[in-house]
Amino acid sequence: MVRDVYKVLIAGEGGQGIQALAHTLAKAAFDAGLNVVYLPNFGVEQRGGVSLGFLQFGKGVIGFPRFTKADIIVNMRDRAIDRVNEYVGDETLYIYDSDLITGFELRDVAAEKIAIPATSTATNKLSPAVFNMVLAGALLTEIPVLTTKVVEQALEQQFGKKYLKQPQLRSLNIKALEIGARLAKEAYSSEAS
Repeated sequence: MVRDVYKVLIAGEGGQGIQALAHTLAKAAFDAGLNVVYLPNFGVEQRGGVSLGFLQFGKGVIGFPRFTKADIIVNMRDRAIDRVNEYVGDETLYIYDSDLITGFELRDVAAEKIAIPATSTATNKLSPAVFNMVLAGALLTEIPVLTTKVVEQALEQQFGKKYLKQPQLRSLNIKALEIGARLAKEAYSSEAS
């Protein structure tokens, strides 16, 4: 999907890395020379409350930090479904973790959907800590203005200190991005057949 400005909503629960992912994508977009707005929105609970990250980036003009309809929604938790419904438009793409959200729960959501088994994939192949990066990899397949390379550089800046303490996290994040992209392409090809 090619647009002047991409309107992306990252949603889930506190503790799932929603804001870390949204911040990383905003940093990557800025480093890529794009116009960027990132607006975090979360409840009073640090863990367990619904957390939203509103992102807009692209070469076009961004008029207002918050948008009414998202081009892409990435949802990591069933509790966030009701909170993001108002941002679903006719052309919204809805990427979700199919391990934590069922297709049945999204039956009334009128959007194109991509189910990514992020939690089980991360748990079985990498580490549960990087499931959000699996979804980020799927998201990147839809945003040609952001490359995996620039996102990896933003991750390095964001998590540099953490990488020093846990060097394996760097390679886990990179692998998670790659696997997420592959899962998104597989989901598209299975829908086409």
